[in-house]
Amino acid sequence: MFGITEISIDFLTGRPVVTVLFFILFVIFAVYLYRRTNPPLSRGMKILLTGLRIVAVVAVFLALMEPVLSYRREYERKARLTILVDHSKSMDIMENDLSRSARVDSVMESGELRDFIGNFDYETVPFAGLAAGEDNDNLDRDRTALGEVLTAMADRQIAAPAEAWLLFSDGISNSGIAPAEASARIKTPIFSIGVGIPAAEKDIALAGLDYNQIVFAGKPTAVTVHLEWQGMDNDRAKIQVRSGEKVLSEQEIKLPPGDLKDDIVLKFVPEKPGQQTFRVVIPGSPDEISADNNSRSFSVTVLKSKMEVLLVAPTLDWEYAFLNRFLSRSESVDLTRVVFKDNDYLTGSFPDQQTKLNRYDLIILCDIKPSALKSRKNLFDSFLKDKGGSILVLLGENYLMETWPRWLDDYLPFINTRRGSSLVYLKFNGAPAENYLFHPAVRIADNRQNIREAWRNLPNFEALVPIDSVAPNSEILVTADLGRAAMTAPIIGYRHFGGGRVLATAALPFWHWAFFGYGFGEEPGEYGRFFDGLVNWLSVREEAEPVRIIPDKAVYTRGEKVGFTAFAYDLGFRPIEGAGGYVAMAAENGKDTSLVQLIDMGEGKYRADFEILPSARYNYFAVAEKDGRRIKESSGQVAIEGYSIEEFRRRPDFENLNAVSRLTGGRFYPVNGIDSLYPVVPHDKITVTVQNEIVLWNKFWLLAIFILALGLEWFIRKRLQLI
Repeated sequence: MFGITEISIDFLTGRPVVTVLFFILFVIFAVYLYRRTNPPLSRGMKILLTGLRIVAVVAVFLALMEPVLSYRREYERKARLTILVDHSKSMDIMENDLSRSARVDSVMESGELRDFIGNFDYETVPFAGLAAGEDNDNLDRDRTALGEVLTAMADRQIAAPAEAWLLFSDGISNSGIAPAEASARIKTPIFSIGVGIPAAEKDIALAGLDYNQIVFAGKPTAVTVHLEWQGMDNDRAKIQVRSGEKVLSEQEIKLPPGDLKDDIVLKFVPEKPGQQTFRVVIPGSPDEISADNNSRSFSVTVLKSKMEVLLVAPTLDWEYAFLNRFLSRSESVDLTRVVFKDNDYLTGSFPDQQTKLNRYDLIILCDIKPSALKSRKNLFDSFLKDKGGSILVLLGENYLMETWPRWLDDYLPFINTRRGSSLVYLKFNGAPAENYLFHPAVRIADNRQNIREAWRNLPNFEALVPIDSVAPNSEILVTADLGRAAMTAPIIGYRHFGGGRVLATAALPFWHWAFFGYGFGEEPGEYGRFFDGLVNWLSVREEAEPVRIIPDKAVYTRGEKVGFTAFAYDLGFRPIEGAGGYVAMAAENGKDTSLVQLIDMGEGKYRADFEILPSARYNYFAVAEKDGRRIKESSGQVAIEGYSIEEFRRRPDFENLNAVSRLTGGRFYPVNGIDSLYPVVPHDKITVTVQNEIVLWNKFWLLAIFILALGLEWFIRKRLQLI
């Protein structure tokens, strides 16, 4: 009945026999008590009073025996089906006079699909950007993060997963984690339906750029351009690097037939220091289907040709020797050395005045004893917060041997708080954080895969400074790859102080990386790229003023929000509350202007976000105000590209969909072969078995029955004047 089977009652009490014996005795006593009464009672009244006493005894017995009623219920339900439909902008691409979205709509409205999904309890979920949901108007159509969408859906269905997903998409994923990576963790089979025609129309696209974020004025640098093209027949094209309308570099390329990719390296020379924006351009041909993806902008920081670096070491060891050799040979570094000897100096002397210290862009502390520079703490504090300088700290044995607490810990991104700690000697490599692969301190190769492999293949670190605390607002760039997730430890990280930065390392030695290069008379390889990136990045002076207004980035793609952050602090870098202001944007062509007020985010931070703006170069003017007085004015330029990343790749990427289906146990079908899908997806009803338990003893109603039964018995006895 009602699908209920296997009914059973279990007793949880530890002494059931004793409890039953007492129950029997109390029942017998209740019967005996009313066998003879004074005054005599009628048979019916005796039965009523005996029954009330037995009911009270039963209530007590149920509480003592702790009975639990168990039963199993079985029922059938329809299989659950989730239909994911791609609504990103690439689905608007026209193919044979029909858009990809229209093809999906045609399939969704067909009788065959409707009959098929009628076998399921299904939901249709549109997706684009990072999200999936029912409201198409709020989807970010200018990008597709297919991996993020799949992960979000899996999390959403974690309590009640569907038996299968249908995924209608062209497979293009241009943001977030890779679809294959996300699919490896999804247990629900995904049956993907590829929408689109691998066209042979002519198109060339700039799919991406790799470049150094920090370069030097007057010195050559390079940008690697990732090209994709289709429908070409040994066509020739020119690829240029431009600053405004000025061509800084140009190269002619040949485009063989096929759907191909290639990387082109363009060298150019930045002309002046400062934040500069450049463009990579391929002039479009008349028969190309789209020229919107033939241009990309990028922004770099151009430094002056020489940086003042102060290298401080406690002794002449190998780490100091290799670092001194590298920095001495660098054309972009003017190096000053300070080496301690006992309580004096072997080479040079550490500055004892703020003006002397502030002439440096970067200070490198090579495992110094913190106590040796404790008297200079105020100088360090002003150097970081007021001047906006940077410090590189190579931690080692001297740090751990220092008397605790250490003044240096106030500035480090991570610290050791355990007294008596010592170096941990073991062999390991660094594992760079995925979101920092192109950070100047991490990028020791040309692309993501090569960067990961380069860190794995470096000579091993041999000692680790044990870290047990990471400072708030610190960024960890590299962790120790110890082979066990629970043992992950930070080894490279940094934190901000006003306009300054402190970067620290907790692994050693680094000089092994350069040993073979220098030993065979060659360049130091990864060692050189690592310290070159570190020194260049740390030597860049960030805006150190306590009140500043800066854009989130210099180049935006179409459809992105353009955001500005204002920081309002007093000279002691304490937050200024209750400030305000605005940011005004004006396009260079004079057609578009916009103004947004700064919104208080708390802790001295303010935001201004512009919704979708037309593509153009914009001059911005920003004002921060407090009590009717201007406390800061800023101006500059940002660029909004004429494309969205959805327009870079027009060809459908069925390889992505194949990988998603293969890794989840589903299958891939082209949209014109969807009829083959229907017999494959399991659509039989699901038998659900539910095990239920009803606890009978731990209930208020037992107490109520006990009290009511005894109370009613007492009331009747009193009315009948029983003794």
